[in-house]
Amino acid sequence: MNTLDSAEHPRKKSALLGLRTRLLLILIPVLVALFAFDSWSDIKALGQELEKAYDQTLVEPAQALADSLDWNGSGDVQLTDSFHITSMFEAVAARAKYMRVVVKPAGDASPRVILGPAEFPEPPTDGAFHAREDGARIAYNTLYREQPIRVVALVKVVHDDQGRPWTALIQTARSTHAIDSAQHDLLMQTLRRDARTLVILVLIIWLGIGWGLRPLLALREAIRVRKPDELEPLQTSAVPGEVRPLVDAMNQHLEQQRESLETQRQFLDDASHQLRTPLAIMHTQTGYALRETDPAAIRSTLLGILQQLQRSRRVSEQLLSLAQAHQSAGPATSNEHELCDANTVAREVVIAHLPQALEKQIDLGWIDALGDDNEENDDHDDSDDNDEGGRSMVAPVRASALGLHEVLSNLVHNAIAYTPRGGKVSVSVHVNESQVIVRILDNGPGIAPQDRARAFKRFQRLQNSTDAGSAVPGSGLGLAIAQAYLQQMQGAIELQDGEDGVGLAVQVLLPLAVPSTAH
Repeated sequence: MNTLDSAEHPRKKSALLGLRTRLLLILIPVLVALFAFDSWSDIKALGQELEKAYDQTLVEPAQALADSLDWNGSGDVQLTDSFHITSMFEAVAARAKYMRVVVKPAGDASPRVILGPAEFPEPPTDGAFHAREDGARIAYNTLYREQPIRVVALVKVVHDDQGRPWTALIQTARSTHAIDSAQHDLLMQTLRRDARTLVILVLIIWLGIGWGLRPLLALREAIRVRKPDELEPLQTSAVPGEVRPLVDAMNQHLEQQRESLETQRQFLDDASHQLRTPLAIMHTQTGYALRETDPAAIRSTLLGILQQLQRSRRVSEQLLSLAQAHQSAGPATSNEHELCDANTVAREVVIAHLPQALEKQIDLGWIDALGDDNEENDDHDDSDDNDEGGRSMVAPVRASALGLHEVLSNLVHNAIAYTPRGGKVSVSVHVNESQVIVRILDNGPGIAPQDRARAFKRFQRLQNSTDAGSAVPGSGLGLAIAQAYLQQMQGAIELQDGEDGVGLAVQVLLPLAVPSTAH
């Protein structure tokens, strides 16, 4: 297996883990660590309390021995009630018990053991106990005869008849087996308690997550039983709030799919509707031409078929353009488009429509963004932003050059088509601080203000779209195509009255990509 496969394997494995398993893999180590710390803290605290209680059982006999120190008739220190004290101490249940009393007279005299073993572990020499002041006390752990013991050491200073101080060291000790056994039992109880608690918490988490996932399981079942053409939004009323953004995103995706399918269905309906009639007419005309013997009649029929073919071709091209515009439209920002010069694109559209304008004897005018008759400025190169031909951009926009060409081509084509013979159409480009404005002005019949919103719908042929009483050939898709393309370019289109209220003025508004170089 190669390195890539080995790297992908853990990802696939983790993807198979369910939500409950993932949560438990996170929570169980955390809970175990918390329980362990809590148990350690409890055992440590209770161990200290046990040591205090254990030390108290050693302090009392040590204090009793200290109180029983007295002088005999020969002037020596003795224990007046050692038998009862040792008997009571021996009654304490322990594996090993020790009592020891050592007295040391003033001066350099050697200490003397008056009770207990001769050799016994001495108290630690560090700390305040090292001064051996009267009443000093210390508890410590040590080993005696290879057994761990707990020792309490007490200092008692007594004075003889001559006033000389005698220092007595009293030690009582017991085996630590009782403490160790109690701490072990306490540890086992704590571990059993924490284990039960952990199992109960894991069970509660498992069942709680399962209960919380029920709405998602119901949602999955609702999606599973849906038919392929059912794209209605999913219900979010019973979905947990944490999952609702995911369901909202799914609903948004369903809405986009529904719109896409609706666009495709509309395209098929439009195509079948617009192409069925011309095809039927051409079929009839072809049959008539086959039966006709007069060459003039045959030529006239063929010219009619040619006109239908031209109209069908125009409709097909516009339908494909409209479908492409809707397919590429979406929430994308304008930065996803390349940088193009609206002034150059508009000029190319004007040049491309000159033959159509000349055929109708229409004056097709052009106003450059830099002013009239500025074709010589095409080679002006004082800007850092250049188009593909190397010319400086005077109206830069973030848009598809082909899409913008399609928009302006449809608008100029419509202006020429609806303007009467001998009329006038002008195209101009203007740049301000934030926008590029392409304006197409004609002196045709125009569009009434109340009909302008309806003009952007598909196949809308308005009643005033006539030329000397005859219908203007067209499909009613030009404005719809322009609006669809401009939406994805973050642009807009406006319909206004022409000059002096005659004709129509169409304005295309696009955001300016960089500051204009025009003055």
